[in-house]
Amino acid sequence: RKGLELMEADIGLGGDGEEEEDVSDNELMDDDEDEDGFYKQIQKKSKAKKEYKKSLYEVAPKYPRMSNVVDGERAIGRMIMKNRGLVAHKNKLNRNPRVKKREQYRKALIRRRGAVRDVRTDEGHKYGGEETGIKSGLSRSRKLR
Repeated sequence: RKGLELMEADIGLGGDGEEEEDVSDNELMDDDEDEDGFYKQIQKKSKAKKEYKKSLYEVAPKYPRMSNVVDGERAIGRMIMKNRGLVAHKNKLNRNPRVKKREQYRKALIRRRGAVRDVRTDEGHKYGGEETGIKSGLSRSRKLR
């Protein structure tokens, strides 16, 4: 409000229609101090607002620090308790013997299909022609002399 009054005074607009009064240097200094206080107050308020927003979006630390220190010896962990040392990695199938044999059988069937043709039971009574087509240039019969 005081800023507007000062601007109107500089321009020459009187808010009340009264004549302008001469303002001494001391009064101007007081107004400057009031304005500085106002700006400092606004600055503090905006700083507090920024701090609040920063705290809202602050990420919690990944590994929180231990505030209390445990006296004496600490308990041993699972790895130390097991004392297994270096152990080779085992396949998941080896954990369950039934599943392992089932997978072996499935793979054996796939390998066998490459060596032995499947027996066709549903096509025994009908003839559908040569499977690979009839080749005119091929003769498998014996020639008599």
